[in-house]
Amino acid sequence: MPGEPDAAFGLRLLKRLIEKGPVICKDEAIEYWEFLRPLLTQGFLVEDKDSFRALPECYLLILQYLLKSGFNLEKLLKSVNWRGFERVIAEVFLFHGFRVIEHFRFRIGDIIREIDLLVETPALFISIECKKWVKKNYSLKSACRLQLERSKLLLKYLAERNIQKEVYPLVVTFLDSEEALMNNCIVVPVWKIGEIAKAPEVLKAFGKPVSF
Repeated sequence: MPGEPDAAFGLRLLKRLIEKGPVICKDEAIEYWEFLRPLLTQGFLVEDKDSFRALPECYLLILQYLLKSGFNLEKLLKSVNWRGFERVIAEVFLFHGFRVIEHFRFRIGDIIREIDLLVETPALFISIECKKWVKKNYSLKSACRLQLERSKLLLKYLAERNIQKEVYPLVVTFLDSEEALMNNCIVVPVWKIGEIAKAPEVLKAFGKPVSF
């Protein structure tokens, strides 16, 4: 990303993409050009005759830049619609050709659960819980424990329908960290989603699928 000194300027671009969509006319693009130019060079921005279209990874790259530049995290979270980021994560997987169900609700007996995002690839399912922010390690551990429980119920739900695929539980956060395994649940920062969407089998190296 560019060496733009005013991170708030990058935040305006991020909010604009989330609130108004990925297409930016060329006249408007001039305002954000210092941010958009490297994205175009890297292939994350597609040029049309009169406009540019930002691919889903653009959102993640801008977010990563904002955090690395020292932008206040709480201010960022208050400024950006987190539901919009669930949509962005879904779009990243859709862009790579996978089936995505948002807010997937299912029933096992008298138990009803909901998965924020359920991604289906030819080989596996990814059960994703999107966490806006986790201030305490205990909260993250608790989130992972609950996501593992939901994913186990999901595996049972799928098995009852003769769907035989592995299920990997994932918690996506804003935390500035590498991939981690906690309570047998994989934790990843939101900007790593693009890498997972390109090669979902990488999850096998991070953790294990859920089991009964």
